[in-house]
Order: sequence, then C-alpha cells, then structure tokens
Amino acid sequence: MKFCHITAPTVCLSEQNRCARNCFQCPICCNTLAVMASQEITPISSSAPNSSTYFLACNVCRWNSQEIGMVFEKPTSLASQLQKNEKALPDVQEFDHLKEHFDKHLRVNAAPPSLSSLLSFSSSGNINKFIGGGGSNIYSELHHSANELHHQQVQRKLDDITTYEASVQVPNKDVITRESLMGLRNMDRISTLVQRCTQLHDQPYQVDQLYPQRIHLCVKRSKRCRTCRHILIKPEQKAQTTRFKIKLVAMNHIPTITIINIGTASEAQQQQQPLVLNPGIATQFALKFTNPLYEEISVTLATPQLVGRTPSFDQAPLDNSPPSAVNGCVTILSPHFTVNAYNETIEYDDEMDHLGGHDPKIPSASWTTGIYEKRSNSTSVIIEAIPKKPGEFKFPLLVTCNYRSDEDRMDISSGDIDQDEIDNVDMDSSLNGSRKANSSIRMDDEKTKHYSFWCLVDLGEVCS
Repeated sequence: MKFCHITAPTVCLSEQNRCARNCFQCPICCNTLAVMASQEITPISSSAPNSSTYFLACNVCRWNSQEIGMVFEKPTSLASQLQKNEKALPDVQEFDHLKEHFDKHLRVNAAPPSLSSLLSFSSSGNINKFIGGGGSNIYSELHHSANELHHQQVQRKLDDITTYEASVQVPNKDVITRESLMGLRNMDRISTLVQRCTQLHDQPYQVDQLYPQRIHLCVKRSKRCRTCRHILIKPEQKAQTTRFKIKLVAMNHIPTITIINIGTASEAQQQQQPLVLNPGIATQFALKFTNPLYEEISVTLATPQLVGRTPSFDQAPLDNSPPSAVNGCVTILSPHFTVNAYNETIEYDDEMDHLGGHDPKIPSASWTTGIYEKRSNSTSVIIEAIPKKPGEFKFPLLVTCNYRSDEDRMDISSGDIDQDEIDNVDMDSSLNGSRKANSSIRMDDEKTKHYSFWCLVDLGEVCS
C-alpha cells in the first residue's frame, strides 16, 4: 500500500481497490490526511459530558474536512462511513442496476456445456482408434457443426436481452455550473483539472465541493524477459519494504559510455565542452567505457562501415533513418580492448594520486595503440570522425562485451537473485532451446558470457 504500508487482503478488491483503513487523500494537494480531534465547548449548566468530534486535516496545505461540514463521531472505521456516501451516488447506483440486469439475464440463459467442449483434441485420438483412418474427417465435421450451433445459441441469447431502462435520472447541471462560475470573483475557488479527476463521478468545478477520497491500493509487479522468460525484476512481497528480491538492471551489467573532448585543457571540461566539428576536417575524440562489473570485460567496437552491412535493430531505426546513413566517416583506432574490473579501493588510490600532483591527463598507453587513457575500471579509446556536410553528426556503434562471471558469488549471496528462480529458468531453457538461441546474451560455457547492443553516438552539430 502507498502510505500505511500494510498488506491488504483480497477482500479489498470488492471495495473498488481502495484502502479500507483511515487512509485518505487531500482533495487540494493530494497528500495524506490525518485524523484530528476537536473538543466541543458545552454549557456549564449542562450535565452531559464533553463530546469530541473528529475531522480530517492536511499538514501540507492546512485543509480540513470541517470546511465542507464533514465531521466524524469516532476516529475509527472512517472508510466505512464514507463508503455509505459513495454508494448513494447516482452513478454507483446506476452501475449496480446495470450489473444486476445483465447478471439476471446470464443466470436465466445459462446453458450446459456445449458439444464443442466435449469434442476436444484429445478425443480425436479415440475416434481414430475405433473408427480407423476416417476418424479425423468425422471429427472435423462434428467440430464444425458444434461451432455453428454455439454461434446460433450466442446470437439467440443476444436477441433475448430485454430493453434496459435507467433507474436513476441524472439531471443536467451544465447550466447551473456555468452560472455559478460566471458569478465567481475569486479564481482560487475554481478546482483544477487534477482535482476534478479525483472525483470522476461529478467532477466539481468549485473547491468547496471537493471531498477527500480513499487512497488507491498499489501492487508490486515483477518483470520477465520476453525472450527467455527469466525474471528481471521481483520486489519483496512485504508492503513496508522497498527492496527487490531480484533486480537485474541493464545499467548494472553494461558499460557506461561517455564522450571525452581530447582538445580541452582540464579534465572537468572534457565531458562538458562540446566538440568542434568542421566539414572535411578530421576530429579526434575519445569514448570512455566504464565497467560496472566485478569482472574484467573484453570490448569490441564496430560501425556500419566496419561491419560491411546495415545493422538490424530489434525496433524501428533511430531517428527514422537507416543506421548506415552517417554524415561522414568514422574510424575506430582501437576496436578491441579490455576494461578492468570495478574495485572500490582503486578509486581512493586515484584520488590520492590527484592530490599528490599526478596529472590525470597523461595517457597510460601509447596513442599508437588507439588507447587514450586506462585507469581503474575505465578505458578511453580514440575515435576519428570526418564530417561531410553541416548538420547533426550521429553514428551507430555496435558494442560487444565478453566476460567470465563467477556464478558462486553472483548476486545470490546479496539477496538480489533467488536460487530457486534460477534453477527453474535453467530447466525451462534446457527444454526449449530456441528461446535461448534468440537472446542477445550467449553463453559458450558455464562462466563465459557474450552480449552485444547498438547505441547511437551524438557528437553535436557540424559547423557550416
């Protein structure tokens, strides 16, 4: 649940998927309302004890239910007290009457199981066993006749539906609403579109007609891979926790790519200052690959010119143009390189090197190899681009990563992956190998993983 953080039972589904406790939403600012007590002043001569009334108040916008005359005698079961008012609404009564009309018709015209349900595909084998080779033809004819009979029965049921008459006549309040709005002098008394959407049954245009609503129940959903059906996201079932039992996010497994301007003086300006691109002039920059894994990865880069064919995306081409339509030529000086594993201690060592006077711009490898810089868990490679004409300069880049994973200490120990789920997925994958073959992640052995993805590198505008 969103605010009270309790696990709601299935009974709440019959209560329009709203909280059955004292959880209410402010009609003005949509925050949570609190139950407050107000002490009523009784005359001294009266012998009756002091009685308290309760109301809902918002601690954000200072709105309270006393402004619309809504008070309660007791601080508990407030949802049931407001639910009585909800059932008295004209649209709720009309919906109940409509449901009762069609439910009665379905109960009267409830038919026994049709002939098509008896002639299942499993019974066709028995027909062939006793009749012989012509059993399949007899079965198909019987199945076709059963379908026609079923359609005739459905059409007869639709013809037998009686004319529905509305039980509640909702008056047209458009003229009254227009006249009341024309007489207003303060615009703050008119409700906003968001406020009106919280009360869809009447959609009041005045603020004093807004009522607190019971908070909608929230559910936790899990996500599966559409190719191999592996569970990617699975939150904890407890409502008060925000942890995930399984959390396989792509950002935690694929390297982060950053464009670095080699011509800048300071390291802080390398990622902020845009590249200066001129038509027909070669411009060099670096792509920084940061490894989020605890294993060393081997990266292979390719462009459509290097691949030799137009790459195929799983979805529509980016910018509605073919990936091979690049405004210039792109050359990767080092298409194959490695990125070290992620290590927290190396980051502290780099900070100490900066404080000690080490120049971080000095490349750790020679420029002849195409590696601009290599440190901790990141590697920067040099790319050369030659624009053809003014305009945007974007080019697709195919990134292929290989690494050996340690399955024994993978996220199972931290609670992010359930071992039972992994066993079930492995068993399903072994039974159906075609699913695993279509995935972009391949496993040549038990520990080596290969995956590839396309990305679009935007270098900015080419000067005219």
